[in-house]
Amino acid sequence: MSSKPRLTAKQERQRIEGLRILARIIARHYLANPHLYRNGSAPSNGRPADGGESVRGEGSA
Repeated sequence: MSSKPRLTAKQERQRIEGLRILARIIARHYLANPHLYRNGSAPSNGRPADGGESVRGEGSA
C-alpha cells in the first residue's frame, strides 16, 4: 500500500488539466519541428530502425 496521501478531486482535475496542457505543448513542438524527431521508434538494441544515423557515432564513447 502506498504511503502517499490521495489527491482531492480538485487536485486530480488540476493534474489532468496540466497533463493535457503538456501534451498540447509537446504535440505543437513536434508539428512545428518534425526534423528534430526520428521516424518510428528505436528497436530494443538502441539502433535506428529507419537506417539513419544514431545520435552517437560508431566508436564514440
